[in-house]
Amino acid sequence: MILVLLGLLRVYMLYNSNGYLGPPFVFDVGDTFMDWFHTAYWAHHGAAYSFWRTIYLPLSFVITGTIGNSACYESAQYDARDCDWIGYVAIVAMYVGCVVVSAVALWRHDRTTAIYRSVAIAAGQPLLFALERGNLVMLTYIPFVLLYGGLMRTNRGVAFAAAFMANMKIYMILPLLAIGIKRQWRLLELCGIATIALYLITLFIVGEGTPIEIYANLQNWFSVRIGAIWDELLYTTTYRPFLVLDEGQYPVRDYIDERYVAIGKAFIQAYYPLTRGIALLCLGLAWLYPRAVSMNRLVFFFLMQSFIGQNPGGYSISLIVFIVFMERKSNFAVITAIICCYLINFPGDFTLAKIYDFERESWLSGRTVLSEYTLPVGSLIRPGLIAISLWVLAIDTLIDVHRVARRERPCFGLRGRPGMLESAPADAPAPRPGTAAPTLA
Repeated sequence: MILVLLGLLRVYMLYNSNGYLGPPFVFDVGDTFMDWFHTAYWAHHGAAYSFWRTIYLPLSFVITGTIGNSACYESAQYDARDCDWIGYVAIVAMYVGCVVVSAVALWRHDRTTAIYRSVAIAAGQPLLFALERGNLVMLTYIPFVLLYGGLMRTNRGVAFAAAFMANMKIYMILPLLAIGIKRQWRLLELCGIATIALYLITLFIVGEGTPIEIYANLQNWFSVRIGAIWDELLYTTTYRPFLVLDEGQYPVRDYIDERYVAIGKAFIQAYYPLTRGIALLCLGLAWLYPRAVSMNRLVFFFLMQSFIGQNPGGYSISLIVFIVFMERKSNFAVITAIICCYLINFPGDFTLAKIYDFERESWLSGRTVLSEYTLPVGSLIRPGLIAISLWVLAIDTLIDVHRVARRERPCFGLRGRPGMLESAPADAPAPRPGTAAPTLA
């Protein structure tokens, strides 16, 4: 926690010196908060799917179109940022909400570590990056914590939180399959109905955002991201974008010896299928032995196999950090994963190599600054820490599955065994007298 706070102090000192937030904050120093205001602009003007080519689901435009001063969006997005103060309140409120629900969930889970982990989340790079971008992942994070932090006690609450998350970020649909692995079919059905219903309602309100439009925009987004190599490398959850440096004929061999480039390429090509594969292996074994793997571990593996495959943005790392921070310090593997998440939370970065300088207008400082395009150390280390946390928890999970497999038969069918759904995960705290156990076992 102290390391994270020192990193935050360093970010503040560098900002006072340079006039902008350095890596891994967004390299366009004039684009602060614009994830919110860009979305709000298209919410007021329409054509978000046909012209802006967004991959956001309609709920994002309902929210940003409702919250704010519509008169501020008559001209350009950047003009709206200087006008719509309600947008600032919404962005700060989202951040505060993320911090509060995290603290409550962690405090109820384990009071001995809650303060350290809560402060690390609040001052950590993933959530600060989401704040600096004004990104709607913060609205995804809040129900995520409510759902998997044990704060939701009713099936209706679980269904609403699941539907809201799935309609905010497409990749949040996958973790809902963990409910199916636990054979909680009625709850999964309720979550599915709620998700589809919310989508249809918001689709009707917005008037666009059909599955065909979203699919076409997803294909366009993948192609655009391949070309935006700098944006991919700066704050990534996976090493895969580094392959584009070689595939796109970037002159890396002019600066790095050919042998090291070949070694790095071979490592990434092996790391991707193996790392994603072990996450899928754990999910497959969890289907056979549902009692061996907690719900939070299942959610962790679903998110990680997705994040290793594609980079969803650095702010999404906040989801991974919270789910790992809900683990108890039970063994070496769990402790290693927790340490990795503390290091991932370190705010700011260190320059490995400066590429070139670019003169831009910094919105935060209100002056022209000479911003540096650099290759930060974190872009090389951070995906490794994420992979290490996945591997150690996967190995720990495989050991748990082996223990359960020695005393009971695999569950091949769709029906669970008596008592399976009511059993709490090994790392879950015992319910207090007079309170119900969490709905998601």
